[in-house]
Amino acid sequence: MTTKYRPEVDGLRAVAVIPVILFHAGFEWVSGGYVGVDVFFVVSGYLITSIIYGEILKGSFSIVHFYERRARRILPALFFVTLICLIVAWFWMLPEEFESLSESLIAVNLFVSNIYFWQALDYFAGPAEMQPFLHTWSLAVEEQFYLFFPLFMLIVARFRYGMMLSIIALGLLASLSLAQYGANHHSTANFYLLPTRAWELLAGCLIAIYMHDHRIARSSLVSRLGGSIGLVMILYAAITFDKTTPFPSLWTLIPVSGASLVILFANGNDVAGRLLSWKPVVGVGLISYSAYLWHQPVFVFAKERSLGPVSDGLLLWLSVLSILLAWFSWRFVEQPFRNRRNFTRAQIFKTALATSCLMIGIGTYGLQAQGIPWRFGEDVERIVNVRMTNSQVPEECNATEGRFLRIDETCEYNENGEKVVAIWGDSHATPLVRPVANRVETLGMRVKMLVYTNCLPIAGITRFDEPDCGKFNDQVMDYLLGNDDVELVIMMGRFPLQIEGEVFDNGEGGIEDGRIIKAIPAEQESVAYRDDERIDIVGQRLVSTIDRLVDDGKRVVLFYPVPEVGWDVPYLLAKERIYGIERQAPLSTNFARYKERVASSYRQLSRVEDHLNILKMEPSALLCDTYLPGRCATHFYEHIFYYDDNHLSVLGSSMLVDQMFREMRNRGWMNEQQLKLTQLGENDKWTDESMP
Repeated sequence: MTTKYRPEVDGLRAVAVIPVILFHAGFEWVSGGYVGVDVFFVVSGYLITSIIYGEILKGSFSIVHFYERRARRILPALFFVTLICLIVAWFWMLPEEFESLSESLIAVNLFVSNIYFWQALDYFAGPAEMQPFLHTWSLAVEEQFYLFFPLFMLIVARFRYGMMLSIIALGLLASLSLAQYGANHHSTANFYLLPTRAWELLAGCLIAIYMHDHRIARSSLVSRLGGSIGLVMILYAAITFDKTTPFPSLWTLIPVSGASLVILFANGNDVAGRLLSWKPVVGVGLISYSAYLWHQPVFVFAKERSLGPVSDGLLLWLSVLSILLAWFSWRFVEQPFRNRRNFTRAQIFKTALATSCLMIGIGTYGLQAQGIPWRFGEDVERIVNVRMTNSQVPEECNATEGRFLRIDETCEYNENGEKVVAIWGDSHATPLVRPVANRVETLGMRVKMLVYTNCLPIAGITRFDEPDCGKFNDQVMDYLLGNDDVELVIMMGRFPLQIEGEVFDNGEGGIEDGRIIKAIPAEQESVAYRDDERIDIVGQRLVSTIDRLVDDGKRVVLFYPVPEVGWDVPYLLAKERIYGIERQAPLSTNFARYKERVASSYRQLSRVEDHLNILKMEPSALLCDTYLPGRCATHFYEHIFYYDDNHLSVLGSSMLVDQMFREMRNRGWMNEQQLKLTQLGENDKWTDESMP
């Protein structure tokens, strides 16, 4: 093999980065554009192994020199883009977002961002698209690989050639097998972590070692068509794969094999080689690293600033902007630092260490200061506080995917109370917990929180994608029935989401980020029901659940759906203040749209027959067609009723709880004196001050 420059490999980098950019821009016709990262892995493994293996054979390999090359290649552009992101984020990002950015900044500079994002979020989920440093997970995978790879090569290079290739091939097969297993059992960890990605880098490694000692025959049909076939395989994956494709897995062999074929066979004499060697393509390939660094922050901050959907036309221009910024940082940051005449090894290492420590320090401060809310004025800080305070209940009190809670592990308030108020539901029930607990403390009652996120409070019902939901409901029902301490059961859930099986679109530009979730019968998870059959069973089980509770002597408060918004209310209001946008009318949604959205849910909830021990509460009676004719209010002047796009804030839930206690008095469940005792407890004065 010759070590001469291969322009077609730089062209392959362009083929890798462009689909990634278009995928993160959100263009559906490149639904598998994320495979560009896999192409990068193969190219990286090939190029770096070519250098390491060649130097080992010559006896000139130095680990210190290797890491110097990596530092010159990776760190200057990374630090530059990171610094620009911090400056923009300082002025544009709300504390919650800046706190998350700070946490990820620490991970980026420790090269563990893949581990951080594995723990924090799903790569394909809505919140991921608002993470400026999300794409650095792949840099972390590479640097973790290259932390050990040089030493590994020094060891295996001592073996005979065939043995060395066999060892690397076995590592590749082991990693690929693990990826196939992980795709079916641990999909998020499988996507982000090195053990299931190493085989892609090792594929490039094998090619480099093979090509070092073998000349590829260019006369055969395979040689002449191999590069073109490989290019087609990459493009096929970029266009046909999507977020439902198990990844990485055996499916990943398509883009990885495609990249391998291009490296093996593309040259100046075949179609693929000539295409990839075309100067504009090579030019994009040369700046591909900087383009990869820039594109995600460009899209994130554009969405931060837009306060609404970004048009395809603008996204296309932002993609072009990423390339232009990439050229700038390649020309004025990457190139100078890669020149040893400009910066010595000692200067590179010292500067890298100092800058990393500075970045980690900034991230730590941002994290400890909870996103540094004092960056903005008092008005913005007050709005942000609604968002950050949310339900005033610790996150660990909610059972959720991956965190199942037994009854004895669920949170309890007013522990000295004799009788129990049980609050059972999904995350919509969580904001009720504190207001109810504050009010019933004076009555000598404790509150048991029985909440599972995205799990309707119905016995015999679970989620189609989460069987633990059904198990949780079963144990809740067992706890409630026959427990004489429980006098009152408050039930609240986001029924429209799971009955309709669709995220909310308010029809006015507010479209919720999220995934489809459906409630199904717990004992028949694998049965494919028609929606009307499924919804009917959910209604039947709801009636049965409440009948059993009432027959057991419980009083039941059943909450109808809270009006969904579609916009993150405090986020939008705060951003408008930051950007100097004056709101012409209060933020609200169409009441008719609410009634259309909840029609199916109301039909099922209304199947519960009226009873002296059943109280039905409609949040829409407080929020819709009251403050604003024909509209559902989200705030009233400075009083904000939601902490995001569908959950009631501390104030909103307190208003609802106040109304509930008044209705309980009217129903005869408590007398006037008891009602007065529940209104102004010491822990509840903020309610009296905040109520509109």
